[in-house]
Amino acid sequence: MKKALTLTLALLLTACGVVQPAVQEVQPTPIVQTVVVVATAEATQPAPPTAISLPTQGPTNTAVPTATTAATETLIPTSAPAATEIVPTLSSSSNTDLKPVNVSNDLGKGVFKDITFSSDLLTLQCFPREMTITITANLPDVVDAIMYYRMVDNPDALYPSEWKNLGEMVSDKQGHFTFVLEALDLHPDLRVLEKAWIDFQFIGINKGGGVVDRTQKIERLVTYYKACP
Repeated sequence: MKKALTLTLALLLTACGVVQPAVQEVQPTPIVQTVVVVATAEATQPAPPTAISLPTQGPTNTAVPTATTAATETLIPTSAPAATEIVPTLSSSSNTDLKPVNVSNDLGKGVFKDITFSSDLLTLQCFPREMTITITANLPDVVDAIMYYRMVDNPDALYPSEWKNLGEMVSDKQGHFTFVLEALDLHPDLRVLEKAWIDFQFIGINKGGGVVDRTQKIERLVTYYKACP
């Protein structure tokens, strides 16, 4: 009897459309993974600067002209340094006050002859500020002439300078050579001397550019003054 009532109740509930609501499944909360980026000291450290090598440059000395080194030396120098100082004229004079110098042909050593200086002195701030030098070739092989000079402190003569190349003399293509030497042509380190001798030497050059021979050293015939004598 009890089983029949239970079956009857079930049929009635089904006929009335009573349906148990479906249980909604709860979705799990998504887990967001946080990625932590750790900056290392190596990544943030700037690259070390590239070292820069600085060039060094040492002074170049001009060799004293000798018979053994003449063939390899540079005979034609670079242009003389441009003068930057303003040289005042402290006094004036005339050309009649100049004392020309005629060099003995013995000092020409058979290479040059008739070596002359238009004055026995040269000044930086007074008169004369330039002098004319003339020489004549004594050998047919000599087609060019190179002039060297040095300065020696006067009167002690304790500190002779190195020989300096003044370059080629002007040729008339007939064996005669001329050079106008100005006080400003002298090296700046040398023309600061208050008084000095200017020594000279001349070198004969052939057509091939080789050294034929050179004169003796022509010493203490020309005096340099920074101011007036």
